[in-house]
Amino acid sequence: MAKVLKFKDVNSDVEKRMKEFEKLRVKFNADVKKGEAKKAAAGKESKGIFKSISDFFSDSPKAPANAAVKK
Repeated sequence: MAKVLKFKDVNSDVEKRMKEFEKLRVKFNADVKKGEAKKAAAGKESKGIFKSISDFFSDSPKAPANAAVKK
């Protein structure tokens, strides 16, 4: 037979999981703030690998050609 859980058991399990989640959320927020502080301290915002590659292969903007037509 399947074990029947009492409401108190289920409630305590939910509370325990919520506390674990809250700890993870606080830790994640602290890590995000550390990362932002590190970026601000570095000054220059780093580019991602995709952005770097796309900038490398993209055509540089060309100066408009002055095609002066003489008659």
